[in-house]
Amino acid sequence: MFRKLLPPLRRRRRIVLVASLPVVLAGAVLALTGGAGSGTAARGAHVGLVRAANTAAGGSAVRSLDTRLSYGPNVIDGTFYGESPPVNSLPVLPVVPGPLHAIPNESLQPGGNSDAHDPVVQHHKGTGPLSAPIQNFDGICLPFGPPCAQPSSCNCLPPDTEGEVGGSQYVQAVNTDFAVYSKTGAVLRTSTPINELWANTNGECKIHNDGDPVVVYDQLARRWLISEFIATPTGNAGDDQYGECIAVSTTSDATGSYYLYEFDFGSNVFFDYPKIGVWPDGYYMMANEFPQPAELSAGVGVFAFERSKMLSGQPARVVFFDESQHNPPGGQYIGMLPGDLDGSSLPAAGSPNWFAEVDDPSGVPPTNPGDTGFDLRMWKFHVDWTNPANSTFGQNGAPDTTIPVQPFVRPQCVYGYGDCVPQKGGPQQLDVLGDRLMFRMPYRKLNNTTSSILLNHSVQTPEGKVGIRWYEVRIPRNASPDIYQQGTYAPDDTTTNPLWRWMGSIAEDKNGDIALGYSASGPNDYPSIRYTGRAAGDPLGQMTQVEQTAFTGTGPQTEVEGRWGDYSDLTVDPADDCTFWYTQEYLGVDAVIIGTWRTRIVSFKFPGCR
Repeated sequence: MFRKLLPPLRRRRRIVLVASLPVVLAGAVLALTGGAGSGTAARGAHVGLVRAANTAAGGSAVRSLDTRLSYGPNVIDGTFYGESPPVNSLPVLPVVPGPLHAIPNESLQPGGNSDAHDPVVQHHKGTGPLSAPIQNFDGICLPFGPPCAQPSSCNCLPPDTEGEVGGSQYVQAVNTDFAVYSKTGAVLRTSTPINELWANTNGECKIHNDGDPVVVYDQLARRWLISEFIATPTGNAGDDQYGECIAVSTTSDATGSYYLYEFDFGSNVFFDYPKIGVWPDGYYMMANEFPQPAELSAGVGVFAFERSKMLSGQPARVVFFDESQHNPPGGQYIGMLPGDLDGSSLPAAGSPNWFAEVDDPSGVPPTNPGDTGFDLRMWKFHVDWTNPANSTFGQNGAPDTTIPVQPFVRPQCVYGYGDCVPQKGGPQQLDVLGDRLMFRMPYRKLNNTTSSILLNHSVQTPEGKVGIRWYEVRIPRNASPDIYQQGTYAPDDTTTNPLWRWMGSIAEDKNGDIALGYSASGPNDYPSIRYTGRAAGDPLGQMTQVEQTAFTGTGPQTEVEGRWGDYSDLTVDPADDCTFWYTQEYLGVDAVIIGTWRTRIVSFKFPGCR
């Protein structure tokens, strides 16, 4: 939400509308003990500043040195705050819009190599029988323009639209609220500030409602996870650390109670753009590192949270690697994603989770003969909760595998300038975020011998539009990953109505059918929500199914920076492992000069999946 990934990564402006809420947010943060070094607490080397009082699980305050951790594995004890009241019992707080407030911005940075030729562009739309929307209803919205049912208390741009489907419910999150729906669109819990879950605690997660939310459904345990970062500590005692707030539901009911955790990471480094994936032995996360007070990024941090403890409401640890200490020559490892398990088939016991990123020569310059610089890099993250010192990430920080990909041009659009997306009627073009993989990176075990990982990111086409590069990586048992197929979805449109497609999310059903959701916009079209896909067995590298339009907005983004995204989310219904659920933003009729974002939740499926 706050920052823009650029090489080197430069922090990004956010537009905020100050909201007045009748809530007193106060309290002190409880003690957190942490360690540095080879997975054990090194004497005198801890995370953060002096902490007061005790954790909900017991323990005492410790003096923490304000220094960078080692590469890792670093072990940090989270603060467990007990169990929240049921969500359906939390007060419904009014949303009162306030004046526009702008955080200072930085300068434009260049995009990727414009000389690259993309040989895998798909020029023709598919015609396969992918279903029209099955469910199609509004989610949380910015409370300007015509009245909206579920207003966000953030009053900010962009929404950072997130959501996931569970056994019987759908949970959506935006900056800085979440809401719970039935699978027919009935509102089971109105839009609620995420930090209301921590309202009865006395930590930073109560004080801050900073956004960059993540919602995942742990289908193995039938539990929900909702998180947001701590991005704006004041530096005062009890409010002095960056971190992550994580709530894990006590049952499969998202409107029930949650186990509450706060993981503090110190005052030296802000961990931005966190993304979380479910794995049998942990909840895995990546975040981009911004050492303070520098404006430039350092690289990426990777985390494994102690899932088994969090599911049972016990004090939990996180194992952390500071990957920025192993950046490649002339570049940074950054903008990667963790694997997020789909389906009910488990990887082999003890299997590490995968992390991955896709680079071009402008981000990670090639150093080996024959390397063009267009590469998919993958790391194995193995966590050992019995002896965390045995945890590993990659080959001592280097990727476990590097796989060449077809060349592409990485678009970069900052504040509406650069390789941006046009829109009908707007004073500014729209952000692309072509500098990172788009959430999620689903992992699925296809059979007893092969697993599949999907990835996507935005690229510039030879015609100057923006399309979506996508990949399927196959991982044979006891063998190295390889790219099974890749393509750039950028079909030709009519000359009078060309479309740019971007901000994608990709997933796969139990049959191996792949779906892709995204935004689409053009100089003669308002931004719309669309999806397509390919059935298992169809020609490789092609989205063979018809392009469906789930919803078309009724106005442009009028905010002067053209903010859009910063992500969307396509997930698969665990009830049948067939139905896809997609959430994405669109724009309503504007009443003020900031752009009235709305969100939509849509479901669909392949006819052959039953």
